Amino acid sequence: MAGSSLTPTHSARLLKALSVKDVTLGQFPARVAVGFMLREVLDAGEVSRAELVRRVGRFTQLAVLRPDGCLAWVRSGQTQQRVGAVEWKDGAFRAGEFELGVFYSGKGGVFRQLNARLEETGGGAFADVHDDADYLSRTLDGAEEAFVGLALAVGQFFATSPSDNLAALRQMPAAVAALLASSPEYLERFQYMTRGEQVQAVSKLVTNLIATWGTASAATRTLTGATLATAEVPVLSLSAQGALVMGRVAVPVGRAAAVLRGGPGAAIILQRVGGGGGSASTPSTGPSGGKSYSSFKSFKRAMGPAGPGKEWHHIVEQTDGNVGKFGPKAIHNTENIVALDKDLHSKVSAFYSSKRFDITNTTKTVREWLSTQPFDAQRDFGMRAIENVRKGNW
Repeated sequence: MAGSSLTPTHSARLLKALSVKDVTLGQFPARVAVGFMLREVLDAGEVSRAELVRRVGRFTQLAVLRPDGCLAWVRSGQTQQRVGAVEWKDGAFRAGEFELGVFYSGKGGVFRQLNARLEETGGGAFADVHDDADYLSRTLDGAEEAFVGLALAVGQFFATSPSDNLAALRQMPAAVAALLASSPEYLERFQYMTRGEQVQAVSKLVTNLIATWGTASAATRTLTGATLATAEVPVLSLSAQGALVMGRVAVPVGRAAAVLRGGPGAAIILQRVGGGGGSASTPSTGPSGGKSYSSFKSFKRAMGPAGPGKEWHHIVEQTDGNVGKFGPKAIHNTENIVALDKDLHSKVSAFYSSKRFDITNTTKTVREWLSTQPFDAQRDFGMRAIENVRKGNW
């Protein structure tokens, strides 16, 4: 914190520290709330100390589901009642109707689900608030690790592929699968673990992910921004040791990426870093680090439409010469294909077909002149071309 306020920069630092810190059952409710508040600041901007105190007050009489299947109060950490075993169901880790990472209000003697603004969803009561006689001591000292509670839920994925651990990973929640794919070094080490060690490691990862970021689910989103070149976004990845790592990275606007789903500041990019780690069902990583495909048709089948009023555009053009020199996976690559407005796309294509002696110093078309350049030079020129055509400079 700087002075009496909390800034997005400091929130990012705290989130980064929390992401690598193991969470225990006793700490889990408070960790979910702290992660929520830090993501709010990261998403909406700096807040004063007085506002932070007010926001803490919102968690009075709010509870969360713990990984051991018990409901616990956020502010006191006390367990209230047991719901049941946690399992992966309907796209989330759940016990009964309750979901990990979601807040529930216990006001009025019944539990009601809250949305990302901590407002009641209007979905009715989930359960009565009652004392559970099986829990004689309802306050934990935090000594028991939370990932033990998720081991059975995560073990379900491995049970479906008893002879192929990597196949089990591909069945994981989307956010977990994307994080694992982001670290070929970790995947290589993972393969030499025993089955029990693998379940334990993934259980810990899932628990930390939900406790700090509120979810293990993900969605595909196309990056948008005021500029048409790149946007700097928060990024989560997995270290070679299996720890969550948070940073920032410049990503081309228009790129389709996996993002965490739900809650404030949830649009955290889960980006593959480095090379390797591909599989039969996962597109291989191209020279520029993005997901690459053998043809434009394959790219569109995987990524879908560019969006309303938009078209896909190759920064390094998909000419026969370029495909022959650089290979199809360098051309049909998520780092090389961006979504542009149809009008801008037409203007860029017309520019490439024009003769611009002031730029090329030849009588060739821009496309003919550019085709003789190396990949990096064509990419740099292509990025500048988008921006200059958009501004009307070219």
